[in-house]
Amino acid sequence: MDDLNLRLQKLSDELEELKEERSFVLGQTGIHLGGNVVRNYETEVLALTQSISEVKAKLEYQKSN
Repeated sequence: MDDLNLRLQKLSDELEELKEERSFVLGQTGIHLGGNVVRNYETEVLALTQSISEVKAKLEYQKSN
């Protein structure tokens, strides 16, 4: 279970860093960013969120057994 907790922490940290980076990059004024930049961030956020959900589900399953 420690491996899952460690994985959850790493994923949560990655998600937080990605959100901060996205906020910084997209908050830049005077710089034109293509739509693909926004889509790439959204794709990465969704993938990390999905991974976090999967790890949480595994942890809950282990707790119930």
